[in-house]
Amino acid sequence: MRKLGAVIGISLLMNACDMQNTTIPIRHVNFTVSINSTNLIHVGGHEYFTGGISGIVVYRFDMTTFYAYDRACPYDWEEGGRVSVVNSTLYDSLCGSSFNILNGYPYSNSKAELPLRHYQATLIDDFTLQVYN
Repeated sequence: MRKLGAVIGISLLMNACDMQNTTIPIRHVNFTVSINSTNLIHVGGHEYFTGGISGIVVYRFDMTTFYAYDRACPYDWEEGGRVSVVNSTLYDSLCGSSFNILNGYPYSNSKAELPLRHYQATLIDDFTLQVYN
């Protein structure tokens, strides 16, 4: 009976690990931007940039915190699905998936089950942001 429990436990763990995999390729991302010349100058602002798979969206949460995600939707990126900022949510109009702008995870009513690819976003000085992986 213990062996059966161990087999079931290992099987569940392997399935949970598989759910974290994505077919979205990894692309090298490393750029800086002067936030003075973008909508990122204001808290709550966002801006789109080229790079990654389908572009990158950066959102300014507060004076020092920025979130950066690839716009490629994990559900339908191969068909051109990509997210845009709609009412402080990241939304893919192709499949209808919505993602939390603060962590990139899909909301429960989304077709997407995996989070968006996250990039690091760090202030180098008061007006220069570096986005990288």
